[in-house]
Amino acid sequence: MTAILDGMHRLDAAHKRGEINAIDLVAAKARLLDSVPDADAPETTVFDEPPPREKRTGIGPTLLLCTLVMTICVGAAMLLTGDIMLSTTLAITVLAAMTVVLFRQLDG
Repeated sequence: MTAILDGMHRLDAAHKRGEINAIDLVAAKARLLDSVPDADAPETTVFDEPPPREKRTGIGPTLLLCTLVMTICVGAAMLLTGDIMLSTTLAITVLAAMTVVLFRQLDG
């Protein structure tokens, strides 16, 4: 492979110096590539199929847990601070964290 690359570089250099014209350059590169047996047809690789994934059914309980934790966070924030904006911010943050957990659980 390195010999082919070196040959390509030599041909390009000769073309830049004006020793060969563009038509001769293309023909010489074609001859160089034809000299390699596997340059015309790429080797096909057969990949093993991955094993089938198990279906996960733990979404329901996790979703219920998300709702419970979010309700507890909103209630606790309302009791401690009395600020609805803080409670809403906390609830949205917990909901985002639980969403990340759910997607990670789906990915496996």
